[in-house]
Amino acid sequence: MKKITDYRALAFFDLDGTLLNAESKVDAEVAWAIAKIRENGVLPLIATGRGHFELGPIMEATGITGAIAMNGQYIVLDGEVLYKEAIPKTSIKKLAEAAQSQQEALAYYDDNGYWVDQMNDFVKRAYGHTHMPLPAVDSEKAWQGEVYMMLALTDQLSQVDFYREAVPELNFFMNTPTSIDITNISTNKGTGVKHLKEVLGFTGETYAFGDGRNDLHLLSACDHKTAMGNAVPELMELADFVTTANTDHGIVNAFEHWGIL
Repeated sequence: MKKITDYRALAFFDLDGTLLNAESKVDAEVAWAIAKIRENGVLPLIATGRGHFELGPIMEATGITGAIAMNGQYIVLDGEVLYKEAIPKTSIKKLAEAAQSQQEALAYYDDNGYWVDQMNDFVKRAYGHTHMPLPAVDSEKAWQGEVYMMLALTDQLSQVDFYREAVPELNFFMNTPTSIDITNISTNKGTGVKHLKEVLGFTGETYAFGDGRNDLHLLSACDHKTAMGNAVPELMELADFVTTANTDHGIVNAFEHWGIL
């Protein structure tokens, strides 16, 4: 196995809308391309809002062994936890009260899985959007251990401003059409890149690939910034290169553009 010093660059990939296809799977050409850039000295890493425990099939399909998970709140590499940052219980309480006032469900993510404080049709729709199993329901578990990320399950972008005002010490961004990602205010995919580089002592180049609002910090933290053809306008404006859509050979075309394939 290569050591980190054997790689000249790190490449960070968002999942839904970026590395994955419309069914949230890894296309064969993407798996091949990931293997090729690794051979060419570029270490591929996942940078996602998902929990690390959700990544097994994707890692198996791509050979990727490291991830900035939960939008930077939890980082793993080769089976080892390199960094994790819990959300304070006082902030969780304020958020739960705010969500209750809006009659919106909250999802909670810890070391091992995720759950929601209530089940309704919208929760089912939200998890169906990312093709993930429905969560368990538990209104007390959040107070019994550490929580590293939360989701407010809503399709209203205006709720980002509502929650920011209610709980200003947390960070809120609409990552999918059915949920708002929630982390500590100082934590995001970009800080995840910084933490990972510091732990590894890595000083080489970095590449970022994304499509959503939670990828703005990721692209900002990396040297070479790629937005997918299906990305939100803000990300396209930030990117150095806009490739084709994730469903139209976007990853392979981006690799060819950067000369790392």
